[in-house]
Amino acid sequence: MRKIIFLSLLLSPLAVCAQNSAGSVYSMFGIGELKTPVSVQSAGMGFTSIGMSNPNFVNIVNPAANAIVGGYFSHVFDVGIYLNNTQLKTNSATENVGNGGISQLSYWFRFNNRWTGLFGLSNFSDVGYNIVDNNVLVSNNNEYSVNYYGSGGLNNIYFSNSFLITKNLSLGAKFSFIFGNIFKNEVATSAQGSSAFNVENSIHIMQLNADFGLNYLIQRPNHQFNIGLIYDNGTHMDGNTESSISSSDLEIIYDETEYTNDYFLPQKVGFGTSFRNKKVLVGTDVEFRQWSKGKLGDEQDLKDTWRYSLGLEFTPDFQSQDFAKRMSFRTGAYVENSYLEVSNTSFYRWGITAGLGIPMPHSGSTINISYHRKYNGTLKNDLIYESTNEFTLNVSIRERWFVKSKYQ
Repeated sequence: MRKIIFLSLLLSPLAVCAQNSAGSVYSMFGIGELKTPVSVQSAGMGFTSIGMSNPNFVNIVNPAANAIVGGYFSHVFDVGIYLNNTQLKTNSATENVGNGGISQLSYWFRFNNRWTGLFGLSNFSDVGYNIVDNNVLVSNNNEYSVNYYGSGGLNNIYFSNSFLITKNLSLGAKFSFIFGNIFKNEVATSAQGSSAFNVENSIHIMQLNADFGLNYLIQRPNHQFNIGLIYDNGTHMDGNTESSISSSDLEIIYDETEYTNDYFLPQKVGFGTSFRNKKVLVGTDVEFRQWSKGKLGDEQDLKDTWRYSLGLEFTPDFQSQDFAKRMSFRTGAYVENSYLEVSNTSFYRWGITAGLGIPMPHSGSTINISYHRKYNGTLKNDLIYESTNEFTLNVSIRERWFVKSKYQ
């Protein structure tokens, strides 16, 4: 476990280190920091999604939940951007980094009364770290300054289908194409600057995946209760790895390209419920991933993960002509143990969220703003503790296109 041993050295009290690039330092492991899928509504509700079926919002986590989306509208287009700032803290130093980009891009449409589709693009993983250690001892007690930096990540293009089987039951399937490039470099320079070497590793991945969902909706005149299930059987992340070692004068010492199947994302199962009346929506999720059966390159002894979330939305009167009464107020929280164990230390990732849904005048469309306060890592055994402030802006455009009028 070269990477884990190295990170332990990196964060030791004797090391002088800095993180100068956007992202989590823990993205140096495997294929980076895996991103939690987020839809418009769930971004402000602790990312609670599995058991939520709503005619006004698309669900990108449970493909079966989109059978009742739309109502009067036949097309829904969502686009979102995010901006965050992360504080990285050790027992002896603090550093701040920032990041931003597109959080979501999706297009929902209806084939017929029982079949709906959803195309989308989202981040699957992010890699972004830049760490310098000025006190690395190698052979013959020579002291080196080592710069570890990484960039890139994986993206996910998906096509989701939802089929209404009965009045209450719907089934869904989502087919994904996961692709991207990950770059990880190590540059070592002697304390005297007399010698240096550069290790470059690049991973190129292209992989298909499928996951499935079930949604059961119980409707009553003044409220509804919803149950959702998701399942993913696991994915082998195949691709090519390019590795090279060069000296300070750019002389290539080692260069190799080879096929890799060193990455396996294990099976995942999730269960969610929600209750909704005319004003309030409450949802909760439980998700399990069997990381003990997974594989992330050199990383061994991965830990099974459990994720719990709870979300709440309040809308005074969704059908009111009063603008303020149609606004939605959201909040939520989640907690999840990490699949990594660094320096024999386990840690958690958890966060709280808040959101606001603002209806656009004379339209079914909305502007959605959410805030996410996230914590990751630990200070135990001289590791790094991360705290993040993230803001997301999303526009959900609902339109009635290509629908023939019943009356001429």
